[in-house]
Amino acid sequence: METGVDVDRGYAWVALGAALSIQLIDGIIIYSSGIFNIALMEVVENDITKVSWIGSTLIGSYTLLGPVAGMVQHRFGSKLTALAGGILTLFGMALASICRTITGLVFTYGFITGLGLCLGANVVGVVPGQYFERRRSAAYGVCIAGGALGLFAAGPIARYLLDEYNLRGALLIMGAISFHRCIAASLFRKPTISSKRTMTTSKTFEQRDEPEHGQQNDSGESDPFHQVDQVTIVEFSTSPCLSGNRTEERTDYIEARSGNVSLLCKTFKLVTQKSFLVYNCSIVLWSLGEVSAVFHLPNYAEQKGSSPKEAASLLSVMGAGDFFSRIVIGFLASDPRIEMTVIQVGLVGVAGLITILFPLVSHSYHWQIVFSFFYGLYNHVTNVLMGPIVIELTGLSNVALGFGIVYFFCGIGYLSGPVIASFIYQSTGIYDYTYVFAGTCLFLSSMTTAAISVFRTRVECEKEFEVK
Repeated sequence: METGVDVDRGYAWVALGAALSIQLIDGIIIYSSGIFNIALMEVVENDITKVSWIGSTLIGSYTLLGPVAGMVQHRFGSKLTALAGGILTLFGMALASICRTITGLVFTYGFITGLGLCLGANVVGVVPGQYFERRRSAAYGVCIAGGALGLFAAGPIARYLLDEYNLRGALLIMGAISFHRCIAASLFRKPTISSKRTMTTSKTFEQRDEPEHGQQNDSGESDPFHQVDQVTIVEFSTSPCLSGNRTEERTDYIEARSGNVSLLCKTFKLVTQKSFLVYNCSIVLWSLGEVSAVFHLPNYAEQKGSSPKEAASLLSVMGAGDFFSRIVIGFLASDPRIEMTVIQVGLVGVAGLITILFPLVSHSYHWQIVFSFFYGLYNHVTNVLMGPIVIELTGLSNVALGFGIVYFFCGIGYLSGPVIASFIYQSTGIYDYTYVFAGTCLFLSSMTTAAISVFRTRVECEKEFEVK
């Protein structure tokens, strides 16, 4: 068995710490957009639908540009990709601090900053899979928990910066914070494993045309046959199979077939894979519900009578539940007897149900706290399982491209979710319908995730991962 000395240990934990730091900063920038949304309505334009385009562009670029980030990382590696992300985020936030128009903020705070965050997010989604094998799901849980810490810190940090330094100063300081991702990026080096390699030696015998002089076997007699060692190298990735509760050795069928085909062609092959396409459909629905619920939560809480500080604190409460969930789910998913899709179906379904029921008790700040905690506890399981499921569906050698594709579909929901939710509010005048819409999307996402096992038949598994 050929494995690097740092697989699941040693420098793998340094790389994991660097990825966690990037995820932490990304979480602070992304989840603070709801707080900045309120400030933008006060400073730029008091139109919730127009201002929502700024935050939705940020979140949409963060995810829709996933295929671009995947190709960049596939070509240049994790270090350069993360460095470029840190520089772009600083540049976008600095330009946003001097803009006072919706169009300018959409381009700077939305697009440029979103692209920088996207590059970092793709690195975070790939690094645990490249450095960890047996503890891969647990590593993803620890790494993605950085996003929960970012959610926990986003509300108080954004509120404090706005109170002390106004909108312009807050954006500049946020940009400086995001630039620290370059320090984390400098810690990355060539991955310990792109996939695990097993060398199998088989003994075969070939008959010589004429025995060579002096060639003898173990008994001292002349041997007309000689032994030939054949070495077969098989690449595989071990993680729980979505169609069964066992760990299998497999190669990536797509990688074997594509050879030197261009990245665009390889990306198309991944997108058209049935089970992967169904998973991406569930991601679109999940992101619609997720961004509608989280992005509008501070403003919704203020509409229900909470103070600005109380509304901002809800994100911290949500982050507390989220952090606990990501750690626990990460270790739970490491058990090969537990199917990851079953976990996601159950927890996201519960999150959808409590989101639909939230308007019934949203008038009370204490119930807002309860909802925020349990929403973070249940719904953000998708963030933890996204990396391991992508590896399972696309293969470890294609994880950078696969993760980028998933982020693209996630971005479809992230870009349109805040605008749709704002339109529902403006059309009906009832903010509660926003959360009914969000909860319905989450529940449908849960049902779609359950359909993956229907499309992922035994025949498909064998065809996709057969050894060539």
